[in-house]
Order: sequence, then C-alpha cells, then structure tokens
Amino acid sequence: MKSASLVKVFLLFAAVPTLLVGLQGLIDPQGIMDNVDVILGNNSGKSSTRAIYGGMHIMFGGFIAYGAFKAQREALLILALYTIGFVLGRVTSLILDGMPNAFISTWIFVEAGFSIIVTYFLLKTV
Repeated sequence: MKSASLVKVFLLFAAVPTLLVGLQGLIDPQGIMDNVDVILGNNSGKSSTRAIYGGMHIMFGGFIAYGAFKAQREALLILALYTIGFVLGRVTSLILDGMPNAFISTWIFVEAGFSIIVTYFLLKTV
C-alpha cells in the first residue's frame, strides 16, 4: 500500500472515534463525564463539556477526515498536537495524581500509540 494511502486510512481511522466522541459530547455531556465519575451539576459544566468534548472534537475529527483526502500533512500535524497534548496531560496526572480508572488507563495507551504512529508519519512525509 502506498504511503499516502496508508496515511489516508490512518487519518480516517483516527477521525471516526474523534467524531463519535464529539457527537456524544454534544448530545449527552453527562454520558461523557460518567466515564470519569464527574457529575455535571450545572449548566456551565454542561456547556463546557459540550464545547470541549462536543464541538471541539467534531471540528478536529472533521478536519482530520477532510485532511485524509485534501491536506494529509496538516491533518497529521493537528492529530499529533491533539494526541501528544492528551499524553502530556495524562502523564502529568499520573505523576501528580496517581493511577486513574481503567477507562482512562486504556486511553493512555491508545493516545500514546496514536502519538507514536502520527509522529512517524509526520517525519516520513518531511
């Protein structure tokens, strides 16, 4: 498989869960927060969750999907920033707060794996 085709498949694979998180974040912000045992007790919490997990994830996921076809390097870069940022936050929390629940522990490995793969693709396309 050509490198550009492999990058396209990878980007689309990354876009789908990002878009799904975004959709759930818009429709059911409490459902997103249930995974981390946080109760959204007011409209400000719901608004922030809808903005970050809903709107932001839909925009990132949409751009990553678009980029798979029209702007692969740019989509790889935004995905790298997105996943490396998550890993930075997760590692900081591991150091400062200790082990999270099983849901978040799984995501640490998923996000780290994506960070490694996307960095590889970025370095390969320079």
